[in-house]
Amino acid sequence: MATFTLITGRAGSGKTAMVMGEIARAVERREKGQLLLIPEQYSHEAEKELCRVCGDSLSLYGEVLSFSRLAACVEEELGIRCCLLDRGGRLLAMKTALHALEGRLKAYSAACRRPEMLSALLELVAELKSDAISAEALSAVAAQEGGPLGDKLSDISLILGAYDSVTARGSADPADRLSRLRDNLSRSSLGRGGHIYIDGFSGFTMQETQVIGALMDKGVDMTLCLTCDGL
Repeated sequence: MATFTLITGRAGSGKTAMVMGEIARAVERREKGQLLLIPEQYSHEAEKELCRVCGDSLSLYGEVLSFSRLAACVEEELGIRCCLLDRGGRLLAMKTALHALEGRLKAYSAACRRPEMLSALLELVAELKSDAISAEALSAVAAQEGGPLGDKLSDISLILGAYDSVTARGSADPADRLSRLRDNLSRSSLGRGGHIYIDGFSGFTMQETQVIGALMDKGVDMTLCLTCDGL
C-alpha cells in the first residue's frame, strides 16, 4: 500500500535534514529508487549535500532531480524524442502564429509589427501554460465577460491556440514539458519501487501540482515537505 507523508515546518526547522537522513538510511539498506525532487536552482547544492550524507553509494540507489530533469528521464525511458525550441525558435513560432491570425485579432492586432510584443506574448503564454490554462478555458471566460476585457481574453485564446498549433508541427515549447510529464507518468516505471521526496519548494505551479497529483494517482510512495507552521 502506498504511503504519503506530509512534513511541515518553518524554514530551518530541519525538514531537509530529516529527508536526507531517511534517504541515507534507505541507501544503507540498499533500497533502490530513492529520489529527491528539488527546485532547479537548488539541485546542484542539494546533490552535493546528499552525496556527503549518503556517500559514494548514492549513485546506485538514489538521485536528485528537478521537475524538468524528471521529465527528461521519463522521456528517455519511454523512448520519446523531444526537441525543445530555444528562445529564437519560440519567437519565430509566435510570429508565425500571429501571421496566421491576421485580421482576426482586436486588442492585439498590431502585435506582429512590434517586436517587443512578441517577447511579452511569449512570457504570457509561458505563464498560462505554467498555470495549466488552456485556450478553450480562456475562450469560455471571454464569452462570459464581453466588452474590451472579453476582446482581450479572446485574442489571447486565439494566440495561445495558434501558437500551440505551430509548435505541434515541429519542436516543442519547453513550457509544455511538465504537462507532457503528467500525461506520461502512467506509462513509466517511476514510482514502482523506492520513494520520492519533494523538498525545497516555497510553492508549486499548477503544472507541478498536477505532476504531484499524477504521482499520487499512480500510488507512488511519497514524502512532501511544506514550509509552513501547519495546515
